[in-house]
Amino acid sequence: MKKLRTSFLLLAMVAAGLAQTASDLDSPPVNRVAAKLKCSCGCQQNMACVMPPGCPICKTNKTKIFGMQKTGMSDQQILDQYVAENGKDIIVIPPGTAGFAGPYVALGLGFIVVMWTIHRYMRKPIGAAAGPGMGPDVDAETMARIEKDTANLD
Repeated sequence: MKKLRTSFLLLAMVAAGLAQTASDLDSPPVNRVAAKLKCSCGCQQNMACVMPPGCPICKTNKTKIFGMQKTGMSDQQILDQYVAENGKDIIVIPPGTAGFAGPYVALGLGFIVVMWTIHRYMRKPIGAAAGPGMGPDVDAETMARIEKDTANLD
């Protein structure tokens, strides 16, 4: 009787191992739900990630999602179950329009500032700073002292 029980348990384990394959876990229905959940391993990706050699947390959760789908749960019911177990932070919130456009707007504004700065410096004449009235006024006494000191250099 003990051998029969052991054989039956072994047969059940083999059947369970063959019942779901890696292709089942990476199927579009599973990845559709997994893409809406954050991975908690620290990779900052969703659970539909395909990191080599494979994230064990994602694989475990994909197995759980696959099992829930087999029982007939809808995508929203699965997501609600994950929120109930792990909190609202597990749901991936895709960036809105500003999230996608933000870097491009910043790049455009930076380009405009650089071009304005280049234009401003290119417009100024080269010798304009040395002309009369453009630089700081020098006291006549100081100028005479400079002339006297430079005359002794020769």
